[in-house]
Amino acid sequence: MIKNVKVLKNVCEVKEKRFSVIIISYNLEEFISRAIESVINQKYKNYELIIIDNNSTDESWKIINKYKRKYQFTVIKNKLNEGVGKARNIGVGIATGEYIIYLDGDDTLYNEDTLYSLNKTIGRSKTDIIYCGYQEIGGNNKLYIADEHNSTKEARISCDITMSSCSKCWRREFLIKNDIRYEEDIFYEDQLYSIKGTILAKRTKYGEYPIINYYRNEREGSIMHTASVKKCSDMYRCLARIMDLYEETESKLRPYLISFIVNETEYNLKKIPVILKAIEAKECVSVFPKREFEFKQVFETIKEDVREEKEDLLDILNTVSGVI
Repeated sequence: MIKNVKVLKNVCEVKEKRFSVIIISYNLEEFISRAIESVINQKYKNYELIIIDNNSTDESWKIINKYKRKYQFTVIKNKLNEGVGKARNIGVGIATGEYIIYLDGDDTLYNEDTLYSLNKTIGRSKTDIIYCGYQEIGGNNKLYIADEHNSTKEARISCDITMSSCSKCWRREFLIKNDIRYEEDIFYEDQLYSIKGTILAKRTKYGEYPIINYYRNEREGSIMHTASVKKCSDMYRCLARIMDLYEETESKLRPYLISFIVNETEYNLKKIPVILKAIEAKECVSVFPKREFEFKQVFETIKEDVREEKEDLLDILNTVSGVI
């Protein structure tokens, strides 16, 4: 039983769907129509749309219901705003589609052929994760594409081209069977979700096309631009949970997990002073440059350090012996 939610469903339902598109909305009256229309205008129609509103205080709820009266989809209104992670977990809990696609309410599916392209890539396989790309609109206006090099498990663990779970398509049975859920009440939940999924996935594919348009810098007060002490502490909370995945990670992938943790720790040491400075200045935090981590042979480095220290110690002992 889902608590603190109000569920509205149309009577006409189809039991089996290929995709469940889950949109999360909170005070997005300027953008939510754009997100909804990017789904309902898809050429491929074997999908269900689930919209979860996190107790918006603007006109978002009215706009969502205006579309619901015309189109068949499920609407949930949370009585409390308990974050994106919890809302997505609720969405997966009521979804019936074979595959899950997450979409933020201020973004859109890339174009009207997005679901068609994904369906073609999946084919008859039981792929756990399909890595795709995204189009950044605003900011650097870059297009990020998945390919054979950046979509290996090693690459996705050591430095994912995007930690966003919205740039991936997820098999629902895989998520449920492996208890892959979003951490609640924590920032950077996508990072943990994506890495855990990659570690546990048995079958992955990639699509050399974007599946979402990610709009930067459109919304004032976006949670990813607002400075807070919690963001600083959550960086380390997230890393701790990623470290907890070590024993679940097959041995050949562990060096890549450790490489990410080392690189991310160094990256956080650069980000935290910027966030704290923004808090003092009562400003929004700057957008940080995209991760471009290189794989670090941490285990080999440790062995080399130990070897060098041993040689230094032997040199000292030999010198002392010569004096004596």
